[in-house]
Amino acid sequence: MSNLTGIEQRLKRIRLIVCDFDGVLSDGKIFFDGDGKPFRAVHARDMAAFTLWRVTGGRLALVSGLGSAALETIAAQWHCDACVMWIKDKARVCRELVQEMALELDEFCFLGDDLIDRNAMRTAGLAVAVSDAAAEAKAEAHWVTEAPGGRGAFRELVYRILSAQGRLDEAIETYCGREDETESSVREYLRGESAEPRQTGRRCG
Repeated sequence: MSNLTGIEQRLKRIRLIVCDFDGVLSDGKIFFDGDGKPFRAVHARDMAAFTLWRVTGGRLALVSGLGSAALETIAAQWHCDACVMWIKDKARVCRELVQEMALELDEFCFLGDDLIDRNAMRTAGLAVAVSDAAAEAKAEAHWVTEAPGGRGAFRELVYRILSAQGRLDEAIETYCGREDETESSVREYLRGESAEPRQTGRRCG
């Protein structure tokens, strides 16, 4: 079996995507404002891919060695199944998530970029590194994206998984066919009366 065929077989099994944040959903830069608070930027097309993956029934978790209120907000806004921050042993967390979701290890993909991601990548059924990842992370990857972190790598991954599963066209149609929120829901949101975002994960030390 060729390496390409092997990757396609791995892609067909994926039901859960676990990804790092800094250097994967962001470009790895961390800015600080005048009060010393950190902030990052994410790409709108990657966030659209969050929804594209979710409307197909895909599961999604963010696992980061760092943490911030912004990361929690992203996880809540895009309905991630889990958001786990301040983690050193990402492989352990991935195994726990897989077990909690009643999946097998070969049904989850890990998207990473740096040293701390290596053990989780070794655990995953499909290990993927962004194109500008550290050499050590690339060495653990079954596949390396063409796009760099924070500039479409997550979207590239979602497209490739759904393409391998024969679901991309259907997913795009479902995504484009979504309806707007009801007028009453919009009014409640603008008045600040909408429900608090659901808890999406755990904050671990």
